[in-house]
Amino acid sequence: MIIAALAAVTLGVFATTMTLWFTGFASVGAGAAERLSRIRGLDEKLSATAPQGGLSLRKRASLNFGGINLVSANVVQKWTVDLQRAGLTLNVREFFILRVVVAIAIAAMLMLVLPLPQLGLLGAPVGYLAVGMWLSRRINSRRKKLEAQLSELLQMLASGLRAGFGLLQAMESAGDQLPAPISVEIRRTMRDTAMGASVEQALASLNERVGSPDFDIVITAIMIQRSVGGNLAEILDNVANTMRERERIRGEINTLTSQQRMTGYVIGGIPIGLGAVFFVISPDFMKVMFTDSWGHMMLGGAAFMEFLGFMVIRKIVNIEV
Repeated sequence: MIIAALAAVTLGVFATTMTLWFTGFASVGAGAAERLSRIRGLDEKLSATAPQGGLSLRKRASLNFGGINLVSANVVQKWTVDLQRAGLTLNVREFFILRVVVAIAIAAMLMLVLPLPQLGLLGAPVGYLAVGMWLSRRINSRRKKLEAQLSELLQMLASGLRAGFGLLQAMESAGDQLPAPISVEIRRTMRDTAMGASVEQALASLNERVGSPDFDIVITAIMIQRSVGGNLAEILDNVANTMRERERIRGEINTLTSQQRMTGYVIGGIPIGLGAVFFVISPDFMKVMFTDSWGHMMLGGAAFMEFLGFMVIRKIVNIEV
């Protein structure tokens, strides 16, 4: 069984490598040349861009294999934005291939391990959705890191503006001193302005890449100040104070709801723990749940109710500030 599982993993890795090779993933030189040609012609494109529009330098890859669109344009657009917000260098085509390969690999492994090979096919949608969940978790983790660094960024921008710097100079100075991931986003914004984009376009692109309500508030404040005037350093100080108060309130809420969250985890884990204990104490009694059709339905219903209860408890204790 172990040899069969290792063979399945090896087959999945080989299929992944060959799939990426034949779909053009290995042609780095051609892709780089294409990106350079787009950059050289960016000046002409920027001249036709509206001043209020955003700027995105990521390639809008399509999922067209042999003239057939496997995924709709809306999904492709969503994946493009999600990959930007996750900080990944994959394009949409590579991300789709990754999801398909993971789905096939998990299905193949389950077909070799499970007593009923047909049940292994259920691993295909699980693997496909698992990659999407991993991407969502990466987006949320990166967004939290960016929001945690936002207050420090605002303080540095306000200090730079009071020292006589312009907005772009203050941003460049802050980007050199702050760690990733916010320094990466600042460098991207500075790159956009260096390539001919206006400050409004670069900030709109930054807002699209991050996708955070906190960043949206800051960028909106900067846009309004650039339109109507005012003391930008004072505005940024006020926004920074607001962000710090929100973080303090979030911390208090997390402290007050920690017991409820732990209660949800314990209640959700009790049936699983009891099932494992009964399986050890009386295996013959529990095997009926895995061999009989009624047992399969009961396990499926229990798993669904467990998931539903966990999501309800999580929704209750997740208080937005």
